[in-house]
Amino acid sequence: MTNNLEILILTSERFGAACRHLESILEIAPKAAIAAVQGGQETSDMLGRAEIIFGAPDPDRLVTAKRLKWLHLPSAGADRYADRNLFCNKDIHLTNSRGVLGMPIAEYVLGVMLAFSRNLHLYARQKEEKVWKRLTTAKDFAGSTVGILGLGDIGTEIAKRAHACGARVIAVKRHPKTVPEYISELYGEDGIDTMLERCDYIVLALPYTHRTDRIMSAERLSKLKSSSFIVNISRGELIDQEALIEVLKRNRIAGAALDVTTPEPLPSDSPLWELPNVILTPHASAYSPKNDDKRFRIFNRNLKLYLEGKPLENRVHLDTGY
Repeated sequence: MTNNLEILILTSERFGAACRHLESILEIAPKAAIAAVQGGQETSDMLGRAEIIFGAPDPDRLVTAKRLKWLHLPSAGADRYADRNLFCNKDIHLTNSRGVLGMPIAEYVLGVMLAFSRNLHLYARQKEEKVWKRLTTAKDFAGSTVGILGLGDIGTEIAKRAHACGARVIAVKRHPKTVPEYISELYGEDGIDTMLERCDYIVLALPYTHRTDRIMSAERLSKLKSSSFIVNISRGELIDQEALIEVLKRNRIAGAALDVTTPEPLPSDSPLWELPNVILTPHASAYSPKNDDKRFRIFNRNLKLYLEGKPLENRVHLDTGY
């Protein structure tokens, strides 16, 4: 840390910095110089002066951040930044906002699973067409089996809510240890294929890395039951999207809820827009009016640790990407 601490905050459509947030930083570092601008509007001079950046800068511009020692991301996903070669300082501190998004994303996942089980997505289409028709294909969510790939903060919050609603929850975690009370079965990576064959709902809550790229391959999609429903709230690249479109078109699985796609925004000519068994949202599952307050609480805790020369919370390991 230098004596003239400069902090650059890059806001976005999903991440804002109110006056109270800036004041909370000054309570910890009274002499800090803080610049808060909309992401994309920062100058090369701003990037070059910043010792700390809180936001999601363009990775290609980080080469100009000569003084940068710590980058804190407003998201949990860090895949765009998990490359030491992006940074001038090879000992960069990279931290994320893990713990902020679990609750809103879990509510979204529970919502789309319940909507699917009760045909609400189909009734919404019928309303647009002014069709009054009772559908008799509703299913009970209670007693169903929910499989979760990835049991970090987000996966854990999803599991708790699904269990509370009466579902049986099985999950895959890279390093499984103690099985929580809300999980019926917990597997390592070698248990993915076995799990897929048994689930009514599959939720992808894994970070995106080279290891998880297209982890839901065409072969794995073929293992799903014809009555299963897949939910992706992580990254579109976790699924072979063309293979997914094919199984959805042929009703080889019952449906999908996609909050993420490849690419984003989804092109207007993608078949996903028209498929009646798809619930599609524009990477919006994480939104909550409380997110920014939670983000700044994490950042401020870490700022105190940074000033004291202590290890930071929510460290992202550049070798694994999470």
